[in-house]
Amino acid sequence: MSGSSRLTYAVWLTVAVVCLIGLVSVESAQQLEESLIKDLRWRNIGNANQRGRISAIDALDNDWTQVVVGTASGGVFKSTNGGTTWTPIFDNYGASSIGDVRIFQPDPNIIWVGTGEECGRNSATWGDGVYKSIDGGKTFKHRGLKNTYTIGAVLTHPTDPNIVYVAALGNIWGPVGDRGFFKTTDGGQTWTKLTAGLPDDYGRTGALYAVMHPSDPNTIYVSFWGRDRTPYRLNSGGPHGGIFKTTDGGKTFRKLTKGLPEGPSGKIGLAISRSNPRVLMAHYEHGFQPARNDPAYNDMTKLGSGIYRSEDGGETWQYMNRYFSRPFYYNHVAISPLNDRLTYHYNQNLQFSTDGGRTLQPFRNVGGGHCWHAMWLDPHNKNRFYTGSDGGVTLTHDGGQNWITFKNINATQYYMVGADMRDPYYIYGGLQDAGTSGGPSMTRSRGIYLNEWYSVQGGDGYHIQPDPGDWRTVYSGQDPRGVGTEVSRSNVEIRQRLDVRPHKGKNILNYDEYITPEIEAMQLAKGWGPLPNHDEPFNYRTAGSGAFRWNWSTPIVLSPYGSPRILYVGANHLFKSVDRGDTWMIISPDLSKNHPEKTRKESGGLTPDEVPGGGAEYYGTIVTIGESPARPGVIWVGTDDGNVQITQNGGKTWTNVAPNISSLPSQEFYISRVRPSKFEAGTCFVTIDGHRSANFQPWVFKTTDYGATWKNITGNLPDGEPVYVIEQDRVNPNLLFVGTEFGIYYSITGGEHWTKFNKNLPTVAVHDILVHPREPDIIIGTHGRGIWIMDDISALQQLTPEVIDAEAHLFHNKVATRWLSIEPMYDGGAYAFVGENPTKNAVINYYLGPSARGEVAIEISDARGQRTRRYTFNAAPGIGKLEWNLRFGAADDGSDGGGQAAQGQGRRQGAPGGPGTGGGQGPQGRRFGPGGGFGGDFGGGFGGVPAVEPGAYRVKMTVNGKAYFGSITVRPDPMLGSGN
Repeated sequence: MSGSSRLTYAVWLTVAVVCLIGLVSVESAQQLEESLIKDLRWRNIGNANQRGRISAIDALDNDWTQVVVGTASGGVFKSTNGGTTWTPIFDNYGASSIGDVRIFQPDPNIIWVGTGEECGRNSATWGDGVYKSIDGGKTFKHRGLKNTYTIGAVLTHPTDPNIVYVAALGNIWGPVGDRGFFKTTDGGQTWTKLTAGLPDDYGRTGALYAVMHPSDPNTIYVSFWGRDRTPYRLNSGGPHGGIFKTTDGGKTFRKLTKGLPEGPSGKIGLAISRSNPRVLMAHYEHGFQPARNDPAYNDMTKLGSGIYRSEDGGETWQYMNRYFSRPFYYNHVAISPLNDRLTYHYNQNLQFSTDGGRTLQPFRNVGGGHCWHAMWLDPHNKNRFYTGSDGGVTLTHDGGQNWITFKNINATQYYMVGADMRDPYYIYGGLQDAGTSGGPSMTRSRGIYLNEWYSVQGGDGYHIQPDPGDWRTVYSGQDPRGVGTEVSRSNVEIRQRLDVRPHKGKNILNYDEYITPEIEAMQLAKGWGPLPNHDEPFNYRTAGSGAFRWNWSTPIVLSPYGSPRILYVGANHLFKSVDRGDTWMIISPDLSKNHPEKTRKESGGLTPDEVPGGGAEYYGTIVTIGESPARPGVIWVGTDDGNVQITQNGGKTWTNVAPNISSLPSQEFYISRVRPSKFEAGTCFVTIDGHRSANFQPWVFKTTDYGATWKNITGNLPDGEPVYVIEQDRVNPNLLFVGTEFGIYYSITGGEHWTKFNKNLPTVAVHDILVHPREPDIIIGTHGRGIWIMDDISALQQLTPEVIDAEAHLFHNKVATRWLSIEPMYDGGAYAFVGENPTKNAVINYYLGPSARGEVAIEISDARGQRTRRYTFNAAPGIGKLEWNLRFGAADDGSDGGGQAAQGQGRRQGAPGGPGTGGGQGPQGRRFGPGGGFGGDFGGGFGGVPAVEPGAYRVKMTVNGKAYFGSITVRPDPMLGSGN
């Protein structure tokens, strides 16, 4: 199709949609748009093996089985049986990042949620205030403090449900919004910022943690922390932080200083003893941090970072231990409710002390947890406690000797996803602090079990690309550390991995053509250090990265061309390999702005954090790459400092076209995605993310002339939702998808208008979107709730102005498969998440216009018309799906799951042995149950009616007395090959 034809198509489609909307009232226009996707439903496949970061835990003092968990970016989960099952209770609210959760102990129906995780890492998201439930988490209402962004603590009064305190840190990315210590006396109707004796916010100083005297609720201790982030640096600490105390319910505060170090303070963790409230513990960040071989290390009169203890209500403090671990991310401490000498220090490692913090002992067995952020201690049993870490939730009943690891909470945080071409296809993804892994998009059993997944790399996982020509070959990135992302090529069949990252003196063939001694000297002066020889033992704490700067999430992209596929990797230069990464060519100069100060290797503030965080703030780097599927050699690159570069000759020359994008408040915003059109060489879509500069607007642009001019297609995307990714459909050029901080949107008008596509998807950040290269499926990687798939969007792919104008339409249908049934011997029980399979029924897609009325009938018959299955249902406008269980029999009313499709019900529950599909959703991660998915997916098989043979079948739909004809093809399970 020519460019002018596509433009005409887009205009016609836009007009058609507008006309369609014009047929109804303004109030119902949005409903009509949503009717196009009413029967499209997301399914969650996991992977819950890696679990995901937990930010808060609270449980009932008198019943440890009643527990609520807050996640870093996946909402809130509740269990009423000690973690045997979990229910997500915060899926449809304004934020997914959780700072604290608190149960009002006298009445557990009252639950408070403070949104916005406080850890402050580079990938941390934000919240929108506090929420309150009065029905045990069934529903929540927003209760204010919307502009606080980050909440570190929620304190409830021990007896008065209306008195609540909130410690708010505020926006880490800029001096906007509210921060400080807040109090309500009317259950959240109104809030008062407490200021007497507390520091002003100065645009960066807010309240972090707060603890309350267990028997005197007017006595409260609160820590304040000054911190901020820029796109290129973390700054923890300042002159206005510290520990503050009130004894009059917040009317006045005073700073506690005696025995604490002088000068700027950073992040301070707090704990108070329930058995002896005069005892407090603090994990204190300070600028004095002598190394172990420094004589000052053992001189405890020289105060600095570490563990402090007070035994007189905070009036004086004793320096107990110099231990600290990446304070901005951790600095957590807890005291046993039954023994004030027994303290817990949960940071990068999980440790305990039996002498009040003077000496620390590690837990030898930590149940799969790592990097701890939350803890709840049973006030009646010193041996029972929950912990929350980057590895999920664990529970011990014997003081940490043995643990239950809950793999039934899917809160995994994906950065990127990829899919191979097996049948059925496998999906891969890179996760926050959980490596890269792969698993099936569906199985022949009742669900996708945890043991179906396998690890590709450990550490932090990022971009991952399966080779479409050889499923065994997977390229992935892991752990930036001090020298940049490790780039690997793996044979996933035999679990063999090889480091193929571009390396001076090892595999870069033209290093000297681009890298001069002056460039090396400049990088050295910025602190990047010399790159070690590739044959030297590697020490990531001392290694440098030489002339290159690598982003935290280094892009790894396979070209549409070449055999084997051309491979691209981006640092501040672009690398190209034609031999699977064995050797590399540099094909660009430095494509970033290369700002002399912003690209210095320094970050952290009081505590340097280049290592182990190396890469988190590395700046002036390539973050997104795309080669045009319409013309080889047209390559687009986006950088984290705002450049959009294009070459039309395979890298010989480059042009920065970002200055041609107008209406942006800054030319240094993060280019979150470049996506070349699959149809036209000069067309590219670009999304821009300004949240790292405290700009939370969405930005989406399109060019059709290689970047010479740009059109803003942000349209009606809501403010406050930065856009992280855009994907164009492989069939319909006007079908676009964008992922934002709070979900996914689609457009059938090439970006003229957007509709939210969350359906049953929770509020969660969508970091990556992939339309499978073969199947009509959308795959999304969420940063908080794992991977989700929208099966069979073929109707949207075939949507045209003519279809929208029609009274009714039958689409071409995806080939159905007679899948075999293969059940595992062990499925993990309730403690294991089970991903949801797609329906195993044939799916017939249809469209009904607003003029369709009355009863609709759909008949499926064999080629001779001798065997027929008939379904009837009431007409409702929009795209519908009817499911046929691949069996002929007596006429029915749609109990295969499609009978209610026109009303948007989709698959509905059937009894075992009956023809139904689907079933109600049970606890989180268990998508089947008695009479549910098993009865549906294999429904009819137990009734003695055999499944139809592979072949083509007729489809007839009757609407308003008019017949529409189509077909559907059934194939055997591909595992059988050409046999049966």
